[in-house]
Amino acid sequence: MSLFIKTKVVNVLPALSEVVAMEVYEGLKTKDPNTLFLEDDIPTEYSMQVLAEIKSLESEMVSKMNGTFVTLVGSPAVLDEEGEITTPAVPPTYFVVSTEANLVSSMDSSILTIATVVEDVRIWSDGNPDASPTWATYKASF
Repeated sequence: MSLFIKTKVVNVLPALSEVVAMEVYEGLKTKDPNTLFLEDDIPTEYSMQVLAEIKSLESEMVSKMNGTFVTLVGSPAVLDEEGEITTPAVPPTYFVVSTEANLVSSMDSSILTIATVVEDVRIWSDGNPDASPTWATYKASF
């Protein structure tokens, strides 16, 4: 028998819900993760999850807007022994953005509201949220 048996307490956070994630998202617009933790008692782990999701969604959005997001991977031509083409090459298919709604419907997130993220990326794209670009202006910038 030992008097000094120590058990380690493991703090397990509940899974991040969409409601909490959107609260964190809104908080991250004006504060950094440390400030959210200190002032609003939001776990840093939640802030890091939301930031990672934001970066992933923003990257996907920019890729789709640039026309570099591949929706169907192409394949090279197949040649027979004589060098004749037996199967022609299939070029890759890229995502084409037509409207903001089209872009929103093409993206997915289990914790964030896509429409809000897409709108915020567009609004902040020029660095001046007070004079945000319209969808047509934003699309033309790519």
